[in-house]
Amino acid sequence: MPTPTRPGPVSAFKRERAAFVFGLEMQARMLRANPRAGEDVAIRLHELVGNVHRLKDASMAMAVDARGNAFVLAKPYNVPRMCNDLVACLLHWADILVNTDGRRTDGIVVDSIEGMLISLRL
Repeated sequence: MPTPTRPGPVSAFKRERAAFVFGLEMQARMLRANPRAGEDVAIRLHELVGNVHRLKDASMAMAVDARGNAFVLAKPYNVPRMCNDLVACLLHWADILVNTDGRRTDGIVVDSIEGMLISLRL
């Protein structure tokens, strides 16, 4: 039987991160399965911005308690800065999907999302 997660800033961060990654994966799958779903995916990408803000807040709360916290100290990147970059990517991808000028841009966006997912799993 797996041990239950303890409430706290690390658990909250992991939960928010998992929710964001799942939401982003779903958008890539939806777009890969239906290239005409660009407008719907664009709307959902905008909605994922809220997930990123919650992830950023959770990372900052976790950093406050970082003293002696191996999970925080082991991460070599700045999560709040990375979250700002994620928001920019989400908005850019949504813009590409909506403002296509008749060109198919779904493949570019799916490849970009999947590349982002790979880096988030590291």
